Amino acid sequence: MQFSSKELAPYFESENRRRWVFIVGERLMLIMVELDPGASVPWHSHQQEQISFILKGRAEVRTSDGVYLINEGSAYGFKPDEPHETRNPGPDKLVVIEVFSPPREDLLKK
Repeated sequence: MQFSSKELAPYFESENRRRWVFIVGERLMLIMVELDPGASVPWHSHQQEQISFILKGRAEVRTSDGVYLINEGSAYGFKPDEPHETRNPGPDKLVVIEVFSPPREDLLKK
């Protein structure tokens, strides 16, 4: 069994964004991301499937299909290689739990 907590998880910080890597398994990765109001994760894609759950705040998510406002307590997901961008429209901090399969090695280095 693996165990982690916010206090024990590897922590990464950049301007207006924080990330904790809770658990990295053979096929799954669980992280938590905090975005300050107005902050974003720019347009990108990755080969991993992603499922996200909003713990606090709301997210403005842009995909090639459109722009979606997703509220606290809601979940959304991306297929492998699906381009997307997430922005916190405010006014509160956005806190998102994200699961990737397989794990994203690039998130362990930033």
